[in-house]
Amino acid sequence: MQIQASYNGWFAAFCLLLLVGCGSQEGARYALPRKVGAAGELVVVCDQGTWKGPVGDTLRSIFGQAYPVLPQFEPWFDLVHLTRDQFDRFWKPHRNILDLEIADRVDTQEAHLGIYREKYSRHQIYMEGKARHAGDLALELTAKAGDMLSVLQREEVDRFAALIELDENEVLRAELAQHWGLEITVPRDARMAKKMDEFVWIDRQLTRMKGGDNHDVQEGFFIYREPYTHDSLFSMQARISKRNKMLRKYVPGPNPGAYMTTELRYVPSYEEVVFDGEFSSELRGLWKMQNDYMGGPFYSLTTYDEKSGMLVTVEGYVYAPFFEKREYMREVEAVVRSLSLHPLPAEVPTP
Repeated sequence: MQIQASYNGWFAAFCLLLLVGCGSQEGARYALPRKVGAAGELVVVCDQGTWKGPVGDTLRSIFGQAYPVLPQFEPWFDLVHLTRDQFDRFWKPHRNILDLEIADRVDTQEAHLGIYREKYSRHQIYMEGKARHAGDLALELTAKAGDMLSVLQREEVDRFAALIELDENEVLRAELAQHWGLEITVPRDARMAKKMDEFVWIDRQLTRMKGGDNHDVQEGFFIYREPYTHDSLFSMQARISKRNKMLRKYVPGPNPGAYMTTELRYVPSYEEVVFDGEFSSELRGLWKMQNDYMGGPFYSLTTYDEKSGMLVTVEGYVYAPFFEKREYMREVEAVVRSLSLHPLPAEVPTP
């Protein structure tokens, strides 16, 4: 059974989350411990029969779907099953929890799934499902699949954004504000690789350990803009065409004649969205180096800047041949979506 997540239904799901969120009062919130657990992990609390039956099968179908447009299979979320006895004080602060119960009580006569915030820890997503029969709970989980994926995905991206804000590159932020009148929050170890009138390239070089050796990981971010003349400029064909034109011009590869472009043997994912109140579009796909062997995933956001009458595109890519890329792409998305088109005037800080 395949469940197609409506990724950009996140706004409605988030509103639902706020409306039904369990919660402590604001003052009590800070008494909660910090969240624990690995990024992209979801703890499922239920008995063995539930886990091995149709409910568990449904969860594996929902969260085991392929994360969108990666060069290799990676699931949306990694599931960790715990029985009720195992779900102790060490697990309760986990970042993402789905607590399921099948019982014959007054409150389980109709299947229900609730999505809440911060039950046991700060910045936690806590989901609770109840039903009288396993089949009813499986159907309810299927019906709420898009909501669950959207809320969890947005929260994971926002967690990366919060981490980046703790140690951001304020010099780059101010430089972009002065140069183009926009702001993006990037990590402190990012640097300006290229700054042209129509194109900006921000580069971040990382080193990660695997198999006893250090391996390079690269995150890159492009910003470019164009006059908004027609609605068709938001189409997938127009976005890919503009992207390929800019990258061929400004992003050369390591070998002569090599340049970055879009890998079209795998169809990119395109969606029309609302970003910061403006009509926008998202593009997720794979990039490659023409005449070379490099490649990886990218995420691109194009939005309308009413003040300037321009379309602004911000995109990020990952090159990590020795590593899984899902969490790197969530981090990249956090940077891209930190875009602010109308920042307050600021002076460049002294490094």
